[in-house]
Amino acid sequence: MAPKTREERLFGAACLRVTLEQNGGSAMNEIYNATLDDLGLAAEDVDTYLETERARVEAALASGRRPESK
Repeated sequence: MAPKTREERLFGAACLRVTLEQNGGSAMNEIYNATLDDLGLAAEDVDTYLETERARVEAALASGRRPESK
């Protein structure tokens, strides 16, 4: 199911970006950019989101599941 809210779209894009960073990939690769386009987001949106939510994104990735709602 595709993310519906802006928060869900930001969270998904942030997960992709952090995963790429952890695996030595560039956050500016073709898949990341296409994903941002599909979600209607800009890289700056994800940067801003990660400034405050990085720990939550990393915790969700480490646990292998979606985070609890805020």
